Amino acid sequence: MSVVEDFGVASGPARPGWLELGVAAATAVFLYLVGGVAAYFVPEDFPIALGHVNFLISGLAPLGGFAAAVLVRFRDVRPFGLRHTSLLWLLTGVVIGLTCFGLSWPVSAIFDPLFPGSEGVQQPYRDAARSGAVSLIVAVGLGGILTPLGEEALFRGVLATFLFRWGSCISVVFSAAVFAVAHGINSVMPLALMIGLANGVLLWRSGSIWPAVMVHIAYNSAGILYHGLGY
Repeated sequence: MSVVEDFGVASGPARPGWLELGVAAATAVFLYLVGGVAAYFVPEDFPIALGHVNFLISGLAPLGGFAAAVLVRFRDVRPFGLRHTSLLWLLTGVVIGLTCFGLSWPVSAIFDPLFPGSEGVQQPYRDAARSGAVSLIVAVGLGGILTPLGEEALFRGVLATFLFRWGSCISVVFSAAVFAVAHGINSVMPLALMIGLANGVLLWRSGSIWPAVMVHIAYNSAGILYHGLGY
């Protein structure tokens, strides 16, 4: 029996369907829009940095979509990949996340020329990481932990598990592509695609979203700390 069949998302009624996907997508889009409008009106002298606000939106909006998908029918998180996994899988996720962080330089060197004018896309996040020790800690908490939890819950927990009905390759590739495009058509997109592919494979092989969450936490936290140190 395959890992996906053990996972319970390849067949049977206890898997995310069109209802869960539609509710999750609609809820997340609505929350992203509300958050985006709120962030637009944040004054420059607001005590919370714009990067922190964006991190908060990036975590809470997909978490809201995930919660709506869970509540609409199952009221159980296990069909969405929130299952226990081994310490080895979690450590594997950390190693892969740090490896992806190291690969971000060559990936950026190759693809950044294809996205001229997008150099400042990540600047609010960098500013939040560089605004002192407290700001850095908040940035790690929001961008390094909350955002990965939210994005993996939505893009792997709902979308990828839904797509497993058409096979693991379809699920891994298409969920990663949607995840990448959701980050915008800019220089971040190839990096998001790299993370999405790695996390889709981990979900497929482990049967749990937690290794993917660890990849995302390690990758985001490493980037925030790197910029927080002034690089």
